[in-house]
Amino acid sequence: MELVRINEVVETFGVSSRTLRYYEEKGLLWSQHPENKAQRYYDTTALERLKQIIVLRKLQIPIKDIVIIFESESMSALIQSFVDKLDALDVEITALSELRRLVDDFLHKMLISGIKKISAITLLYEETEKRLTTTEAKESITFERLSEISRKALKLHDIRIIRLPSMRMLTSRLKTGQIENLDLDKMQNLFAGYGFKPNPGFHNCFYYKISNDEWVMMIAVSSDYENQTQYVDEPFQGGLYAVTSAFMEDMDDTFILLRDWIDRSDDFMLEVGAEMIEEILPWDIAVNFNRYQQDVCIPIKIRED
Repeated sequence: MELVRINEVVETFGVSSRTLRYYEEKGLLWSQHPENKAQRYYDTTALERLKQIIVLRKLQIPIKDIVIIFESESMSALIQSFVDKLDALDVEITALSELRRLVDDFLHKMLISGIKKISAITLLYEETEKRLTTTEAKESITFERLSEISRKALKLHDIRIIRLPSMRMLTSRLKTGQIENLDLDKMQNLFAGYGFKPNPGFHNCFYYKISNDEWVMMIAVSSDYENQTQYVDEPFQGGLYAVTSAFMEDMDDTFILLRDWIDRSDDFMLEVGAEMIEEILPWDIAVNFNRYQQDVCIPIKIRED
């Protein structure tokens, strides 16, 4: 049986190792640890399941529904998920179409009426009668096009620019050179034995991606802390970050959308540095509702003229 190393899976399918681990913890995916191998490997059956999961996520089927779909022995769960998604899309499309019509009508009225005062908007609303007449040519949908549409529908929420201070960080990198395996149920208690526990949303604990797409956890410690743990500590330089929120299942696409936003920005540009995430939902709530929400953080700098 052919086994594929996790690094190759990450590169081939465009999902992070953190997302793969999340799917495994949800019981949707599985991996193997061959003897004398440090990394995880996936067999052909697991990769076929991953393809199915990715397609369902690109169609914005929630993880909880995907779990039900694969647990069910019939097609009814899949059909119901698609029906529910179509209903939700119909509501959103109707609302967006109506908003577009109103914006289009307002612009049209302003141009032909020469309106210059904000107080005229109420009258403008009452007089708006222009019909929405947009038609779109049908096109074949490729996987890349599906991914693009999915990301556009996802949208970014409340992008913030924050400045993080320089800090000394205790990391999940062992002094032996290995990196601690960060299962979701292990994160909050990894450093508890040394007196450190993350506070979601307080900027004292982050996870950053290293070159092989593994994630390293780091938690702030005092500058004079005497490190007698089995973990490496390192300085964190801080700096400017563009930040937006995402649930775990949307994290990979959110990174792409936020990078695109920075690239298009007139004020900021990408800075060399580690992309990070920070848990922001309190642990008891995240565990209780089985939803993990993060701030996605990408280093930036002010764009030079």
